[in-house]
Amino acid sequence: MMHIIQTKLNPILVLILALCIFEQPSYAQSLATLKSPTGIAYLSGGIGEEEVLTMRAQAKKFTLNLLFSEGTSGRSVTNVNVNIYNEQDERVFRIVGSKPMLYVNLPAGTYLILANNNGQKLRHKVSIEDNANKKVILNWKDTVEEDLSAHE
Repeated sequence: MMHIIQTKLNPILVLILALCIFEQPSYAQSLATLKSPTGIAYLSGGIGEEEVLTMRAQAKKFTLNLLFSEGTSGRSVTNVNVNIYNEQDERVFRIVGSKPMLYVNLPAGTYLILANNNGQKLRHKVSIEDNANKKVILNWKDTVEEDLSAHE
């Protein structure tokens, strides 16, 4: 009788162990570096603590680290559309629906970042140096209703 119980439990235990080991999301794998149509490497993420930690570990590999937030408290913003233009006004990078953290590997130069969060636009000029890491926080301060009503 003991043998029958082991036989019935063993496949169940194997299935549970397999699900625990193999079905856990791997944030490092799901956050693979991508290439834009213009050949610029980038990484977008930052939703959830594990993903934020994974992103932070990758930050130094990119020349530009963008962080998107809103309100006076700096809540993370998702679904941001970003266009980056070089000094010749040529768009060198575009992403639709970026997550709160966007890392872009731009060559040295001066760029104009145009970011759109729910119709609210921000512009930021940035200079990138060779082998340097630049961090830019784009914050839509006045776009959150509870922040606006708190000041009235």
